[in-house]
Amino acid sequence: HQQGLIGTFHIRLLEAADLKRSYWSALAIGPVKLLGLSKAHGAVSSFVSFTFDPEAPVRAEEAAEAAARNQKIDAKPPAKLHFQRPCFVSPVAPHDDSPVWTNTYFNLPLRKGALRDGQPIKVEIRVDEDATAVENILPGVPSGGDSRLLGTGEVDLTSLCMGQVVETGQPQVGVLDTWVPIFLRRKHQEKQRQDAVETLRQLNDPLKKPPPKTDEEEAANSPTGRVRVLVSYHPHGMEPQSHDIVALEVFARQDVRAASCRPILPPRLPLHVLETSGPWLLVEYHLANRHQEKACLKIHRNAVFVIERKNIIDSTLNLALLPADVFLSTPLGRTTRNLVTPLVLAGRQLLAPALFSSKLAWVAIRTTALASLTGVRAATRSFVNEGASSLTRHDENPNRNAVR
Repeated sequence: HQQGLIGTFHIRLLEAADLKRSYWSALAIGPVKLLGLSKAHGAVSSFVSFTFDPEAPVRAEEAAEAAARNQKIDAKPPAKLHFQRPCFVSPVAPHDDSPVWTNTYFNLPLRKGALRDGQPIKVEIRVDEDATAVENILPGVPSGGDSRLLGTGEVDLTSLCMGQVVETGQPQVGVLDTWVPIFLRRKHQEKQRQDAVETLRQLNDPLKKPPPKTDEEEAANSPTGRVRVLVSYHPHGMEPQSHDIVALEVFARQDVRAASCRPILPPRLPLHVLETSGPWLLVEYHLANRHQEKACLKIHRNAVFVIERKNIIDSTLNLALLPADVFLSTPLGRTTRNLVTPLVLAGRQLLAPALFSSKLAWVAIRTTALASLTGVRAATRSFVNEGASSLTRHDENPNRNAVR
């Protein structure tokens, strides 16, 4: 019922502030800038793009490969996972270091399979400066990629999806209005990773000290602006009701491979809904112990999806089969089942040709009946049309005689 879609983020871009340019262009120096061949002077002409964390598909792919290695699948390497990350770009706000966008909103879908268990949901916000047609065509002028990047930032939407703050457990407001700072970290991302590894190695040696930060690293750690967004989240699929069977979404589960101890609530454990109160659910589950005790949990509707919904027919069928289940749970019932099961399987194999022949006969009879019915309908329609045309000709002849 979810059709591969966990939910949808409704994002509205409101404004930006204190945007700074960190590059220069030869077309924006001296009197040349008066020709209007470049926008790299004066106030910033910016646009904003939104996409999910660009490293999420990579981490999900690494998790799939690690799971395949844990299961000792050596005959065939795991298939690569390719996720197409949706990207949305805002209109250009010309010549304004603190631009304001009106009616700039879009939907960002969150699809199944793009995340691993317990992975936070982060949306990357990227701000670039617009380029003129001359800058895009003229060789030697920086354009494309990160050449006109003003900064990138990210906003963590995990609490919004969970319906409560992850750190404190307090209820989360349904709409997130926040300012997101942007930095020039993308150019130095790989260098920072290498420096972090080298720093950790040097920290193990008390005689060595970590190297001081360079001016580029200091500039990369200072914000180059802020972007204000308004975000809301709506889950996709059926709304949970009482007596439904639900399961945790991927972002609400705990990664078993990264956990230091056995989780109290297994990631894919079915949960039985006892009560609903607004967006909150009271669910019941079985503890993983010897006595199969039951426990209850209060959880937000956004963190689960419906996997089974029982109706009155299912309840009636379960009630009718209850005596048989009670009998089969006894020693006598288990012995009877062990004796009868081979006989039932053998009888099914013996009756398989007869059942297949009866299905073929039924298909032949049904096809013949449909063909006969179609022929009768065609003949009746032809007879009615012929009669109607005869009556029409009979009515036209008296009129012609009267005119004569």
